[in-house]
Amino acid sequence: MSQSVLASETNRSQLQQIISGLTEGVILTEVDRTILWANEAALSMHGLTRLSELGANAQEYEERFALRYRNNHPLSSEQYPLNRVAAGEEFNDVLVEVRPVGEPDFLWVHRLRSLTITDAKGQPELLVLILSDATEWASAEERFEKTFNANPAPAVI
Repeated sequence: MSQSVLASETNRSQLQQIISGLTEGVILTEVDRTILWANEAALSMHGLTRLSELGANAQEYEERFALRYRNNHPLSSEQYPLNRVAAGEEFNDVLVEVRPVGEPDFLWVHRLRSLTITDAKGQPELLVLILSDATEWASAEERFEKTFNANPAPAVI
């Protein structure tokens, strides 16, 4: 299929159907940081079922979810992924722990990357966060570290 076919025959509804079926989470925002849409995978990776539960914008998301880097340092407002992509930053393979505010029993680890969709003039039109669930990987890494720290002798061998 040539690029011209994609340009003339593909519409947003079709692309949304494709994105909806991905196992990676996708969150779309306006340049002003308004959250427009998230696929089911993105909602599930936050323990949610409805888009409105993410928050209407980056600020509400920040009020609802506490994010930390894997070294246990909390993210400042400007370090939150939605704010980083809105500031024009491109990033790939960023790991963060996500915890709903006030819910200490829930924790997910997300591997994030950003994407900026531009218009015909090259100006940012949509901001995209792509999330992969790295919770199991992080849990296995943590178990290995605890085991190694308890008895590092087998690693020496």
